[in-house]
Amino acid sequence: MLKSPFKKRKPEDFKILMLYPNIQMSGLMPQSIGIFTSLLKQEGYTLDLFDCTFYQDINFNNLGLTADEERVKNRSHAKYDKSEWYKKGGEPKVGIRDDFIKKIEVFKPDLILVSVLESTYFLSIDLLNSIPKKNKNYKTLFGGVFATYASEKLIKDQNVDYVCRGEGEEAVAELCKRLAYGERIDDVLNFTIKGEGRIYRNKIRAGVDVDTIPIPNWDLFDQGSIYRPMQGKIYRAVGIETQRGCPYTCTFCNSPSNNVVYKNEVNRIFHRKKSIKRIKTELDFLVKKYNPDLIYFVVDTFLAMSHKEWDEFKELYMDYKIPFWMNTRAETITESRAKDLEDMNMLRCNIGIEHGNAEYRKKYLKRNVSDEVQIRAFEQMADKKYKAVANCIIGMPDENRDLIFDTINFVRKLPKNIDATGAYVFAPYHGTPLRDLAIEKGYIKSDDVVSLSLSSGSGSMLNMPQLSSSEIAGLARTFAYYVKFPKDRWNDIRIAEKFTPEGDLMHETLGKEFDEKYRISDSKTSSDGLDLHD
Repeated sequence: MLKSPFKKRKPEDFKILMLYPNIQMSGLMPQSIGIFTSLLKQEGYTLDLFDCTFYQDINFNNLGLTADEERVKNRSHAKYDKSEWYKKGGEPKVGIRDDFIKKIEVFKPDLILVSVLESTYFLSIDLLNSIPKKNKNYKTLFGGVFATYASEKLIKDQNVDYVCRGEGEEAVAELCKRLAYGERIDDVLNFTIKGEGRIYRNKIRAGVDVDTIPIPNWDLFDQGSIYRPMQGKIYRAVGIETQRGCPYTCTFCNSPSNNVVYKNEVNRIFHRKKSIKRIKTELDFLVKKYNPDLIYFVVDTFLAMSHKEWDEFKELYMDYKIPFWMNTRAETITESRAKDLEDMNMLRCNIGIEHGNAEYRKKYLKRNVSDEVQIRAFEQMADKKYKAVANCIIGMPDENRDLIFDTINFVRKLPKNIDATGAYVFAPYHGTPLRDLAIEKGYIKSDDVVSLSLSSGSGSMLNMPQLSSSEIAGLARTFAYYVKFPKDRWNDIRIAEKFTPEGDLMHETLGKEFDEKYRISDSKTSSDGLDLHD
């Protein structure tokens, strides 16, 4: 039996530091930290936060750019005025390690709670490694999707004491209580725990009732964290989770794997939806508290709703009409929904195309959707006030140059005012079938971790004989040009793929022409004059 290393104390005397290892001014305030702040405050614990978002001395892509700046440079993200963000509190910082050490010295946490993505794991470990031994009087708890599928790897690290697998709301609350009260901790469900020379791996509990999850509280974040760039403007933005999980089975995503894990371990489906009553309660609270001018629906496939569910949500949201942003799939778009979204004041809709070759989509990605269905979805959205965006991925297992151009040629068929200029580089995340395939094929090693910001410029983790990492990086940075420029310019674009002085010069030359001909003209399609490339 393993007991808490702490003497029994009142909750207010148990200090919890939440570490958010975000990379360079990217993303929104996270649901996880917002939820745990609410939950742990209710229990009376003393909380603090170390947020890495605005530190500029984090450089994982070797470009000296923030994630957003890199996307701007490669024409997959709108230009925005950083000074406007700075005025709102989003000033850049330096000295991340010194500041983290100072936070530990001053706050003296008992527990550090780390919510990690696979791409931010090494940042969190680097920061924990920087703490002098004399100040390491705390325990660490890691959670998130990466922690769920790489728990055995994480628990072996000297900086990691407890790893939460699956949902954390009930599990983390229970472990914190047992730690603070000096009780037994080795049998807490959802946890892999290290102590006294051994490792305890417990089963996963059933998923929580999503209508009972605490509403996120982001008060520990700096003022600037609520703002983010979108389509050329700086918005005051909050995220709302209306569903948890996804009903689809895409092999590049680890969300569907949650359905498999929960089905096998507790005979439950992970994908659940909040009631319309709870969504209204959450909207009312967050709108009143944070006064957002942009809402992001934190859902893998937002429009995965029945007709009845959609009608209920539409009726509800008509009372707010706050501009919003969401992700969905082409199969979920209908002509009537496309019109409804305009009436509801949607700003942006990201639709996962992923790949332009139907056979590859079906065989490798488990996405059995026809080209016709995908094109029709964009045609239904093309004449609306909002922006429809096609998301694509390149550099996937067994992909070659011809297959990448199948994607390029496919998005060229979409209506001209559809934003399809950006492509993500495939990342072999833990918990995804495509990662397993990449390991089987020898394209990556079993212990490889997605440690880079895999976007244009950083290359691919896959070592494939038919398509090198540098080739993938070159196609990523020129993807926008291949989509928008006429084919008689493709010889020039081929030169711009190369990371050579000649290639870099051509890339910049084409970029200026792209900005003049396509980025500016596309903005005119918006009723409010926004630059619509993001």
